[in-house]
Order: sequence, then C-alpha cells, then structure tokens
Amino acid sequence: MSTSSRQIPAKVGVRFPRILRSEFIKLRTLRSTWILLGSMLVLFIAFGAIAALASTGQIKDGRGGPPQSLGLDPVTTVLAGAGFALLIMAVFGVLSGAREYGSGMIRTTLAFVPKRLPVLWAKVVVLVAFVLPVAILAGLGAFYLGMAVLSAAGHDTVSLGDTAAQRVLVGTAGYITGMAIIGLALGMAMRSMPGAIATVIGGVLILPALLTALLPESWRSVLKYLPSNAAAPFTEVNVRVDLLALVPGVLVFIAWVVLSLAVAAWLFARRDA
Repeated sequence: MSTSSRQIPAKVGVRFPRILRSEFIKLRTLRSTWILLGSMLVLFIAFGAIAALASTGQIKDGRGGPPQSLGLDPVTTVLAGAGFALLIMAVFGVLSGAREYGSGMIRTTLAFVPKRLPVLWAKVVVLVAFVLPVAILAGLGAFYLGMAVLSAAGHDTVSLGDTAAQRVLVGTAGYITGMAIIGLALGMAMRSMPGAIATVIGGVLILPALLTALLPESWRSVLKYLPSNAAAPFTEVNVRVDLLALVPGVLVFIAWVVLSLAVAAWLFARRDA
C-alpha cells in the first residue's frame, strides 16, 4: 500500500477530553492548588466558628468582658468566613489563568493545541471542578459548626431546611466559583499574576464596596450592577431594598462572568503567546 493511500488518523491529540485531562493534571499536581483550597476550607469554617463564639459572648474583648453583639442573623454570622474564601479563590483563579505565562509553558501548550479556545474552556471546566465542591463543603462545614456553637449557647439558630439558608449557601458557593472564573479570565487577559490579582481584589471586590459607601445615593442605581452588589441578593439573608432582586442579581452576576470570559477568549485567540 502506498503512503498516499494510507489513512492518516485525525488529530487525536487535540480532542477536548485530552485537553481537559491535561489541564486537570496541571492543576492537580501543583502544590499551591491544595494549599489554596485547603486554606479556603479551613478559614471559611474557622472564621464562622469564631464569629459564632463572638456573637454568644464566649470570646472576650480586650478588657476581659464579652464583645458587643454582632447584630447579625445566624446564617450571616456562621458564614462570616465567606469573604476570606472569596479572596483566596479569586487569587486561585488568577494563578490558574496566568501561571503558564510566567513560566512560558503556555507556548508548549499551544504548540500541541493550535486552536486556542478549547484550552481556555478546559481551564474553566477544571477550575469549576476544583472550586465548587470545596466551596459547598466549606459552606456546609461553617454552617453546621457555627449553628452548633450558637445552639450550645442558647442562641437562635436556623436549620438547613430554611429556604433563606439554602439560598445563601448555594449562592455563596456560586459566588465564590464565579469570582474564581473571573480571576482566571483576568489572568488570561492580563497575562500577569500581580496585575490580575490586584485587579480582581481591588477593582472587582473592594472598590465596589467603597464606592457604594462613599458615593451619594443618586449613584445607587448604577452601583447595584457591579459584581459584588449584584451577588448580594443570593449571598445575604437581609438584602437592602436599593439592590437588585434575586433573579436580576443572578443574571447580572452571570453576565459579568460571561463578559470576562468573552474578553479573555477574544484576546487569547488573537495575541501571540
């Protein structure tokens, strides 16, 4: 049989399941992956327990007396560590997207996968597979431990069957995962870990809260569409009336995630590695 008559197999090496497996191996074998996921899990649960202890007066202030009441509902109290988890997973997303540019490994990846967008989609799928289960586990751990602390002290508690608690737990896990995706998109778009980390922490998480607190009420109609404010309806029990309702909040936050990925995909497909 002549060489010309032989059937050359299709590009087996660039099928999406293989790309997905490659990205999974990359993330799984990095020590920083397990350090960040473990830190998120521990801090989320630990700060929830500390907040519960503080709200019951079991943690004393600097003068030896009980601290002032936190004035929060039970769910908000026990999920006090969510902010730390959010920051850690946003940074984790940045590292997942930008790390290969720092090491130069992105050129090797693209040499084997000439079509670039499957690489980005595989990174997103793998990131979600790592972040979402840990975020759910951390939220449940903080909820049960914190409620046990409150119950032991005779304070009001909420069961997992409460619809508001379910909304906040699911919403918080989704918010953490969405911010990790935004972090990944920023890392891919900016190709710089320090720059992307500063942007996702300062520009996406901290600045909107500062603007909401400092700018006049006439700006509230615009500020409620920022990512952190859009997430409030599904991550808080008592939502301010000047923020979005639940469904619009979910849709706006999803739109931010999709927009960040669209920008990252556009830049990733058109720039040199």
